[in-house]
Amino acid sequence: MARKQNDNPLWKVIVTDLAGVGLLILVPILGPLPGPGGIPLLLAAFGMFAVNHDWADDVIHQIKTHSENLQKVMFPNNPKIMWAWDILAFVMLSGGLWLSFTAEHWIIKGLSIGAMAGATTLFMLNRDRLSWLDRFLRRTGKR
Repeated sequence: MARKQNDNPLWKVIVTDLAGVGLLILVPILGPLPGPGGIPLLLAAFGMFAVNHDWADDVIHQIKTHSENLQKVMFPNNPKIMWAWDILAFVMLSGGLWLSFTAEHWIIKGLSIGAMAGATTLFMLNRDRLSWLDRFLRRTGKR
C-alpha cells in the first residue's frame, strides 16, 4: 500500500490505521441499527486511513463523485417526482411518529426513529434542500 509522504512518525501512522480498522470492525455490528447505521463509521474509517494513505484519498474522492451522481438520478428536477418524494417523506415521518407513540416494544420504537430519520433525509435531499440549507448557514455564519 502506498503511504503518503508526510512527517508523521511510524507510531502515529500505526495508531491512526488501528483506529480506522476499529471503525471498520464496528460497521457490520452497528449497521443494522435504525438510522444511518454504519455509513458514517465507514466514511470515518476511510477518513482515518486517508491521513496516511493515498488509496483512501482516492476512495473518498470516488464516493463523493458517485454520491452526487446518485443524488441527481434519484432526485431529478421533475415536479411530479419531487412531489412523490415529499409525500413519501411525509408518510414515513407520520408513520414513524405514530409508531413512536403507540409501540411498546423497544425494537419497534427503534424502527420508528429510523423511519423518522429516513424521512428527514429524503426530505432534505429532495429539491436540493440540503444545499440550500448549507448556503444559508454559511451566509448567516459570516454576519
